[in-house]
Amino acid sequence: MTSLTVDQNGLVPPGLCPNCHLHTGFSLRSSDFSTYVWPHVQTEPPSVEHQLKFGVRTWLRQILARCGSCARTVVLHQLIRFHEDGKTGEVLRVIQAWPERRPRELHTSVPDAVRDLFAEGARAEVAEAYRAAGAMYRAAVEELCKDLGAEGNGLARKIDDLVNRGVAREIVEDLHEARILGNWSLHDGLEFSAEEVADVADLIAEAIHILYVQPEERRAMRDARKARRDAFAAGKP
Repeated sequence: MTSLTVDQNGLVPPGLCPNCHLHTGFSLRSSDFSTYVWPHVQTEPPSVEHQLKFGVRTWLRQILARCGSCARTVVLHQLIRFHEDGKTGEVLRVIQAWPERRPRELHTSVPDAVRDLFAEGARAEVAEAYRAAGAMYRAAVEELCKDLGAEGNGLARKIDDLVNRGVAREIVEDLHEARILGNWSLHDGLEFSAEEVADVADLIAEAIHILYVQPEERRAMRDARKARRDAFAAGKP
């Protein structure tokens, strides 16, 4: 669930729609996408006079974007600090105002211990506690290795051992990315951007989907086919 971003011109690049959860492009909904809603509502960037009048150089810009897939609206707030010339500035933060961001959730077929650790990381991510999120996502990977029976001295070797458990090399490399981000969060206190944490969370979620959800879906389809065959056989004279 990569967080949507906005460039300096207020354009929303392709990303994951929080409504339909598909990776798609976004268009600006209407001309009011550039409305400045705080500390004074206006459609044009605040002049130096406006900035002096309200005693602030930091303004909140509201952007309305439409998903190219589901056509539903996403509202983003862009916090901008203007320079002294009143024309240029820097984006301090992009906030998804609507729909409300919700923590990621894993499928119920995933073991509870893995789901609980991942969910705690997801709650930290939504709260923008990115170091805590990195640490908990790492813990979810460690629990995943335990559930799959991986062996080794330390998490790195346990992840490598997943290859011997039938896990694809690409998935192993993705899990190492989560391990590294978690290590740097825990041991080095490094701060990561929302995009970096979201990218790692996406890698973990995709790996877990392949390892747990897809086999469960295939089993359910096999059971459904067998049930139909059994019902047909039982109804024959």
